[in-house]
Amino acid sequence: MDYKYIVLGAGPGGLQMGYFLQQKGRDYVILERNGSAGSFFAQHPRHRKLISINKKYNYFEEDQFNLRHDWNSLLSDDPEMRFTRYSDELFPHADDIYRYFQDFAARFELNIAYGQAVTHISRDQEGRFHVRTGKGDEFTCQVLLSAMGTATSCVPDDIPGIELTTPYETHSTDLEEYRNKRVGILGQGNSAFETADHLSGTAATVHVLAKTPVRMAWDTHFVGDVRAINNNIFDMYQLKSLHAVLMPRITEIRRLPNGMLETSHEYDYPHANPPGTLKLTREYDHIIRCTGWKYSTDELYDDAIRPETWKKGKYLSLTNSWESVNVPDLFAVGGATRSNDNKASSGFIHGFRYNARVLHNLLEERYEGVEYPRTVLDPFDWDAFVDWMYNRFSVGDSIFQLYGVLCDAVVFDADGTRAEILEELPLKLALERDFGGRHVLLLTLEFGFHHFKEPSTTFFGPSDPTNTDCAAFLHPVVRHLHDGEVSEFHFGDSLLARWDRPHGSGGAVMSYHYKFQQWAIERLGLGIELPEPTSGGAYVPWSPEQIESWRSQQVPVAAMESPCERPF
Repeated sequence: MDYKYIVLGAGPGGLQMGYFLQQKGRDYVILERNGSAGSFFAQHPRHRKLISINKKYNYFEEDQFNLRHDWNSLLSDDPEMRFTRYSDELFPHADDIYRYFQDFAARFELNIAYGQAVTHISRDQEGRFHVRTGKGDEFTCQVLLSAMGTATSCVPDDIPGIELTTPYETHSTDLEEYRNKRVGILGQGNSAFETADHLSGTAATVHVLAKTPVRMAWDTHFVGDVRAINNNIFDMYQLKSLHAVLMPRITEIRRLPNGMLETSHEYDYPHANPPGTLKLTREYDHIIRCTGWKYSTDELYDDAIRPETWKKGKYLSLTNSWESVNVPDLFAVGGATRSNDNKASSGFIHGFRYNARVLHNLLEERYEGVEYPRTVLDPFDWDAFVDWMYNRFSVGDSIFQLYGVLCDAVVFDADGTRAEILEELPLKLALERDFGGRHVLLLTLEFGFHHFKEPSTTFFGPSDPTNTDCAAFLHPVVRHLHDGEVSEFHFGDSLLARWDRPHGSGGAVMSYHYKFQQWAIERLGLGIELPEPTSGGAYVPWSPEQIESWRSQQVPVAAMESPCERPF
């Protein structure tokens, strides 16, 4: 059976790519090993509560703005196919999203071949992929799209006895099995803390045994780090309620004659007198392994086309357009696009749904000869452009969800009388794309907490409005690209992540509106005369007496390495 495109997997990533291929009438098939779409969610997460937000009520009516807070819907042209119609819960039950995926596949009549478990992938001399399945069928294609999601679990290879642990994906969720028992949980991510939270009211002790420091999403702003909904175990640890979050170096796991599992583990004390290592053992009734997933299954591929991976095979090595670095025409779809994103949400539906749309447009450009979607501004009008830009920053969903990952590119003709807007390009791809020597503005939304040494949870107000280079919360960033040179302009942050420009002078966006226009017009060489700036808000400079009074109350602190200081 021959197709132009084969999608591996009918999870949310495969469904989203299938939707775009279907809408264009392309020759494709989705191969799904199980009997239903989204079958992963029939069993996962194990404790059946999603951590993807289903925030239905957001005051503003714009559809894109509301998609910023809907983390579960796939993109489509049918407003009825929004996940918000399936649940009112902020963190819904996994059964609801499993049902949603099946309805999505049926509603758009996606071409899915169920019960086709892929067993081997090879490539012939003409460059066509050959995909064999457990049924004995063989499918061929020009372009292979891997949307297999969390294909296999990661198993630590440096702990003797790791095979004695119970994998997250098969451990029992029956609380009776853990009543008054001692439970160890290997891992430091959401699956580990989800499991710990589920057991914390029944088990005698629950120890999360992390290999590396636990990272909280409220600190990192990365949605894949530990979420607040799973953090009860921290509370109980700090209040000495028997449960704990520890970071031992586990050297061995053994089965004792009494059936218990014993860990040998170590803690280093380099600052002790004298420095040394503390060696301990501890017994558990159960040890559950929650050590993550791999997005590639190496054994499926013929040796000649086995895709390169990194982080011990966890992630595919990809170009900036999500193509395998060593296997042309093999692309990652869905959660596997996380390989190129260590800051935003590509590992989740609300991120990779946009990656799928961008990748589809890139495929159309490369394999179908269809120009990448663009809006032409001819003639170019500066005021109309600025109105569009503020609206885009204020309601745009893709650049909001994939902050610092996706950008909009505004490409100017040499004389500045015409421009093209290419929405949704990977920022890294845009920076390397050939724009023919023309001036380009790249528009993103980004966080700026890396400028500060204080934790983000100590910020309780807007960033310094006089120095937007030090904006901390999510804010617009505009880059000017020309002849390989890049410069940046940062806007201030906003409580609602909206920067709507009002009719008239644009005063509501404060003084940086005028500064941005000066910066951009100078670099683009447009020769536009600007009106005098307005005050732009109610920022009132202090008097010398107020400054001196504030200084007299401050406790001296060490000089900061960054030029940015927390303003409150």
